[in-house]
This record gives sequence, structure tokens and C-alpha cells, in this order.
Amino acid sequence: MVCFCGVLLFAVSMIVSLSADDVKVGANKALSAEEILEQVRLTLKEPRKDLPVITYLRRSVITELDAEGKHQKVTQKTHRAYSDERDQLLLEVDGRPATQKEIDKDRAHNLDRQQQFLHRQADKDSDHNEDLMVKNMDLFRKKFSVLLDGEERIQERECYVLRFIPDPEFSLDNRFVDRLMNAVRPKVWVDKKAFRIVRIETKLVESVSFLGGLAGVLRDIEINVDQTEHLPDVWVDDTVSAFFDVRVFFKTYRFRLKSKSSKFEPLSQDAATAQ
Repeated sequence: MVCFCGVLLFAVSMIVSLSADDVKVGANKALSAEEILEQVRLTLKEPRKDLPVITYLRRSVITELDAEGKHQKVTQKTHRAYSDERDQLLLEVDGRPATQKEIDKDRAHNLDRQQQFLHRQADKDSDHNEDLMVKNMDLFRKKFSVLLDGEERIQERECYVLRFIPDPEFSLDNRFVDRLMNAVRPKVWVDKKAFRIVRIETKLVESVSFLGGLAGVLRDIEINVDQTEHLPDVWVDDTVSAFFDVRVFFKTYRFRLKSKSSKFEPLSQDAATAQ
């Protein structure tokens, strides 16, 4: 099962990386899709060092489904999350405190997904994820073309709407990730003033097989993420929904994930130092 942290980092890092070479934008000039995305990339690549860190609770519900879409099992998890690049911490499972074994397993699972998709260093002693979105900004740089699909008001913010089209002639080093990128159609809403991502919608439009289908097939993915500015220049995810349908050898995994963040508060200086 794909962890929430891996899903979010993968989706956002993929999208913010799809920019052309550095573009200088004039104040009164209508922006192209490439220029808009370049501003997003620069905003994330050069974050302010004096920003406060927000800590909050991320509550997620994972619903496993059978072949007919009926509920088989529901798991609820609560994580302590942060607005900077440090790892989230599992606090509760199904309303009870998480055991140390569950905490270690959750962190190892997150680390594995970040290594697989985001090139994280295999340093299990570190509690930070090395700013993986920034680290991966150039990974998919030439894989997609970006189109400006108008403007729309989202969450009381005026946004550019961008659509991404993969180039099947350009191949990434990771063959599975390359085929996955060929099969997705991301759509992104970018705040016109802050150049931050307000909403992401990603849909798999065709299945992706493992080892010619012998090892399995990724049949469907849908990922939707909404992000909000809770303090000036401090953005965090508010809601996430995802659906996965994958066969691994002879077993099918179908599940929905819904996540809602709450109880946002500045991280105290003592807590930040302790981290």
C-alpha cells in the first residue's frame, strides 16, 4: 500500500519539476505556462529561512475494497506533520496510541517509497527528507509539456490552471517511472500572486504493467491534493484523496485514501530545537 507521504511528495515534486530553463518575468507581461511553472519552481527552490514551522495533525482513513467496490477493511491513522521537510510521525492507529513497532514500520515504509520514487538517501537515522521536492525538481524536466488551460478561482484565490502532456519520445532512466509518467495526466492550479500550488489532480489514463504483466498491473490511480497558506508564505496540505487499483502477482489491492489536516499551530522554539 502506498503511503500518504510518498503520494504527496511524488505528486508535488513531479509537477513542480516540469519547467523550462530559468525565465525572467516582467511585472506587466502576460505569462506563458512555462513562465508560470518556472516561478513555482523558483519559489520552492529558494524558500525563506526565517519562516515559522507549523505543526499539525494529519488524519487519514484508508478503505480497502473488494472487486465490486464494497468495503472490506477500514484503517484510521493520525500523524504529527510539519510544514518543513522533516518526516511525519505516526501517533495513533484506529483511535489508540501507535506502538513502537507500528511507528518504526510506518517510517520504514515512508522511507522506502521516498527512496524508490524521490531518490532519498538511505539514512534511517535522519528525521528529515532532504527537501525532496527541491531535490527532484529537474528529474522530470523534459518529460512533459505544459499548457495554460485558463484561470479559475479556488479557495478564494485567483489561480492559473495548467495541464501537463507527457512526451513518450523522451525516456527517464527508471523505466517503470517513465511508463507511469506516460500514463498520467496531471492538472494543477497555481496561485497567481504567490506562485504556490493550490490544487493538484492526477489521473492514470491507461494501465501500467510490471514485467510485462507477470509481476502485476497498476490499473488505476487518482490523486487530488488541496494546499492552503496558513501563515504568510507557509503552505501545507489540507485535504488529500486518492484511489489505487493494483494487482501484484495474483493478489489485487484496491483502496481509497482520504486525509484531512487540522489543529495547525506554530512549532515552539524548544520543540523545533529538540527536533
